[in-house]
Amino acid sequence: MINEYTDGVEKDMMTRASSLRPSATHMLVELPYVPAAVPQARRALREQLARTNLSEEAVGTAELLVSELVTNAVKYGKPPVWLLLELRPGLVHASVSDTSVVLPQRQQVDLGSEGGRGLLVLDALAGSWGAVAVDSGKYLWFDLPVQS
Repeated sequence: MINEYTDGVEKDMMTRASSLRPSATHMLVELPYVPAAVPQARRALREQLARTNLSEEAVGTAELLVSELVTNAVKYGKPPVWLLLELRPGLVHASVSDTSVVLPQRQQVDLGSEGGRGLLVLDALAGSWGAVAVDSGKYLWFDLPVQS
């Protein structure tokens, strides 16, 4: 419920969730601001997608993309972190928000480094994606076309 005590990012995400088309199924989850948020987000996504007839490949791709967004929020953002998932016929839409207004920047990736490839993963696997700054922070999103 949106009320006077709701912070800006939460209010933005709740407003977006409540304005979704009736044909969409959606889920909004607040995630802890710790690395354990990544498996928690994957689990929540998998539980939601288990109610669909999506292929295991589509579910795995959506999990990987959500992992990249949540990792970015926990590593570079500020709490709170929110995951919004919207399922439409033929499309999985997800966005992750935090209260930092700093948008992600492409980095030169060292072949030996463990990180720095999140935006490349989004480029390669998502149908489309973006990052949007709002007064209360930012959100990164992706759309993944799927066969329904």
